[in-house]
Amino acid sequence: MIKIITDSSSNITQEEAKKLGVTVIPMNIIFGAEEYRDGVDISFEEFYEKMASSKEFPHTSQLTEAQVEETVKEVLKTCGDDDEILIMPLAAVLSGSYMQCKKVADRYEKVYVYETKCTTVMLKLMIWEALQNQGKSAKEVMDILEALRPKLKLYAVLDTLENLGKGGRLPKAVALIGSVLKIKPVITFGLDGKVELVSKQFGINKGISYINSVVDKNKIDFSKPVYLIYTGNDDNSETLIKKLGVEYSEKSNICPVIGVHIGANAAGIVFAEK
Repeated sequence: MIKIITDSSSNITQEEAKKLGVTVIPMNIIFGAEEYRDGVDISFEEFYEKMASSKEFPHTSQLTEAQVEETVKEVLKTCGDDDEILIMPLAAVLSGSYMQCKKVADRYEKVYVYETKCTTVMLKLMIWEALQNQGKSAKEVMDILEALRPKLKLYAVLDTLENLGKGGRLPKAVALIGSVLKIKPVITFGLDGKVELVSKQFGINKGISYINSVVDKNKIDFSKPVYLIYTGNDDNSETLIKKLGVEYSEKSNICPVIGVHIGANAAGIVFAEK
């Protein structure tokens, strides 16, 4: 049987983690001199309120090797002779956390790290799939996840370019011009885990309409979770789901460590194709 360790970018809260039997390592959110553990010292709702009111732009920090090793040792104490640990962090291209996890996993015989090539609710969906196959070996589960990853789709429209600019994910001049022109980017995750810009729309409603046009509803695999996603305010996600007209499993406020980079009022959908 496998035991799963992930980080808080997976959008799995500490409360959910207990119910699922998953261990979530909180990443850190930094506002100036103040530091918070994602989902532990600051809730999703509190984060978006603070981001809107704070003069300090928030930053995030990757997992440390010590954090990962301490967690692995704690989980190993609960393992039986046939149990294995599978660590599933956010994509390596998005954070150095993967390398910290790999350093630790390489020191233990029954500990593996899987390069998920995604984050947030896409990662949560992968963890859901791993849990459906929890009785298999870690290597078997990784093969299943490798087959699933190309089928996972995320489309989200962002209401602001400011966070991408301030966080260094986009040149500040481009972010400023985009904000002045009211350009709303539509993003996805590539197969390597990088954030990709798939469209630029003038206005949030046109961005929502674009997502509706590219989602092939006949290809959605409804045997797996379908997540409606938003950041801080869910008004735009409600508009999106009305246009899409599909059933969803859960509506998820995006976790702080990802919300830092995409800002408030985003809306999107995550699903697996058949």
